[in-house]
Amino acid sequence: MINRINLILRAKNITAKQFAEEIGIQPSGMSHIMSGRNNPSLDFVSKVIRRYPEIDANWLLLGKGEMYASEVAARVETEPTLFSVPAPTPAVVPQPLPEPASDPIPEQETELLPMVEEEPEVQEKMPSPEVEEGRHLVKILMFYDDHTFEEYRPV
Repeated sequence: MINRINLILRAKNITAKQFAEEIGIQPSGMSHIMSGRNNPSLDFVSKVIRRYPEIDANWLLLGKGEMYASEVAARVETEPTLFSVPAPTPAVVPQPLPEPASDPIPEQETELLPMVEEEPEVQEKMPSPEVEEGRHLVKILMFYDDHTFEEYRPV
């Protein structure tokens, strides 16, 4: 695979360091792969294919086929880019609506129920620190509508 990576570097006319930056890995990791110290991981191959979709994955992984996937390369060339001008859209001609059926379906009567929002039950006063014998209040969290909170611990 090192030979195929070298072919990509030559084809793109970039250094191993630039390649590492483009695919999002550390330059030292790229150096380890190029020296043969480490084998390329699946994550490495995935990053290469994501950054360079025109590279054929079978060629990169197995060395079979051509470097560039012809179908993918054709798709990449035709995909719109930030600077491409969109093709004009064809005008839509409105079509007449079909005639209604002679026997329309009768509307069913439905009972609409009023929407009632029930107020949640809120305890208005603070409980005493000793709720029951053997149980003691440890802390209270107060949440506010601005997405903050405070913690209360009785003394």
